[in-house]
Amino acid sequence: MTANERSPGRVLIIVAPGEQPMFTRMNLPPFGTGIVTASLRQAGYEVDLNDLNSDLLRMWRAEEFTKADLRPFYDERTFLDYANGGENEFLDTFAGRMLEGKDIAAADVVGVSAGGDFSFLEMNSALVLAAHIKRHYGKPVVLGGNNLDYLMQFKDAFHGWWSTCISQFTAVTGPGEDVFVDIIEGLLANRRQLLPVVRPGVARLMGNSVLRSPDAVHRIIAPDFDGLKLDDYHNFVRSRPEASPRKQATDEQWNRMQLYQFPAYLSWMANDANAQNVGNGAVGKLVMPYVFNYNCPYNCAFCTESLDRNKLVHATVDDIISDMVGLTEKYDTPYLYLFNNYFNLVNGFVEEFSSRVVLNGVNLNWSDCARFNSLTYERLEMLAESGCRKLTFGLETASTKMLKIIDKRVKLNEAERVLRWCKEIGIWADLEIITGMPHEDEANFAETTAFLERNAEYINYFNVNRYFVAPKSLMGAKPEAYGMKLRKFPDASQRLLDANYRWLVKDLDMSYKPQNFRVYEFDEIDGRTAEQLYDDIGPKIAKLNGIQSNDFQDAWHVLSMRQNRPGPAPARMSNETMSVS
Repeated sequence: MTANERSPGRVLIIVAPGEQPMFTRMNLPPFGTGIVTASLRQAGYEVDLNDLNSDLLRMWRAEEFTKADLRPFYDERTFLDYANGGENEFLDTFAGRMLEGKDIAAADVVGVSAGGDFSFLEMNSALVLAAHIKRHYGKPVVLGGNNLDYLMQFKDAFHGWWSTCISQFTAVTGPGEDVFVDIIEGLLANRRQLLPVVRPGVARLMGNSVLRSPDAVHRIIAPDFDGLKLDDYHNFVRSRPEASPRKQATDEQWNRMQLYQFPAYLSWMANDANAQNVGNGAVGKLVMPYVFNYNCPYNCAFCTESLDRNKLVHATVDDIISDMVGLTEKYDTPYLYLFNNYFNLVNGFVEEFSSRVVLNGVNLNWSDCARFNSLTYERLEMLAESGCRKLTFGLETASTKMLKIIDKRVKLNEAERVLRWCKEIGIWADLEIITGMPHEDEANFAETTAFLERNAEYINYFNVNRYFVAPKSLMGAKPEAYGMKLRKFPDASQRLLDANYRWLVKDLDMSYKPQNFRVYEFDEIDGRTAEQLYDDIGPKIAKLNGIQSNDFQDAWHVLSMRQNRPGPAPARMSNETMSVS
């Protein structure tokens, strides 16, 4: 092989572990890492892909550690000192144990994903793993993952984390599919001094200030998960090929319920229950994550996309169907989860996509987000025929006053009409609800509960979200204009770390996980204090949870008894939805 024919290099990519493997099975391969892997392989790099959640799962099952042992990952001074070159036997040994069997020596560059589940174990273990690799192998390390964007949004609260990360490694806070390739080319060409300045989305320090270059533009690409131990992501579903067509149809309807109708906590439980019947009517199937559009043309004031307006990125119908079919064929599954801003974003897309899928006899099952706008009965029928099983709508509130304040642009009569049509056609309709927004009074809240009660038979499930201040939103950038006076705490990072550690060691359900976006509190201008708002939120959440379908509570009790699961019910069934913090 000549010099010109030589492979451009070898990259080891690892995904830092979070808490999920200690609670329930993993159900999706890591999407962002799969995108970067696909891009690197397209560029000619050899990529060795590893998800350390799998390694943590095996260590956990082997009882190599307890949850309490992980305290150093939740103590800021401890893990930052280690990342800065200090000694810590536990962190060094634990990182080495997770990295056993990974061919780090053969890699030219190591990429570490800090994950995207807003987990402090993900973010802090990424820093520890990067430090271990640098210390013991001397390899250049690049950090990425959606959690870095989260940390950058609250960069003043996590200044210590960022100062350490930037001084020791290269960190990409935005889309990485093309930037990562460019960074590796720079590292291999030994042009490291240029990295912080010229690469999009790369974090840097200027004096004591944490900055980042403008993000790169997303490119639509199908993820590549080759190299992962894919059995670890199996969703165990019913499969009886020898059964009658009627029984097989019944099995498939149950599978769709498990994967699409059930909220996450029930889907996980059903997965665990079915895993006990492998070989006796249950098989493991993957669910493929996929995205074909980025950025949103709307301007919802609470959303992180409301402040910085980015050009819409959307793939063609031909490319979308090619990617979706390619994923289902390559990984032998008819199931996909789409994570778009919303499916019906482009005019005419629903008709073109659905007709192509139906005409070509493509067998898909998928879910996605959607907006009520422009969804007619006929378009919903087309979506159902193309494999749509569930749509999640961002209603947020049914208060006309609050809808206007946040510039949601939702017509409530249209929303009710679409929900009713979804029920008739056979598409499960979920909602996103936000409570606790500034100056949401009892009358505003009552409008939302009345809407939910009035449409209960048409709503599959609604996610209850407590409002948090996002600095990259209009409300976060201009709090006074929305009636807020922010409170920024000097110890916000350690306060959140302590809350996460308490949740971990108490061995609560995953749905009790602290809401890690709640970095700031706020007082209402000429209204309630943060303390009063905190007291008000519990009863509101309990009221909302009380409206949820009883079917999910019944299913939880049945699955709990079947698996003999002790412990509290999921937080979504109580007034503790927003965690134990």
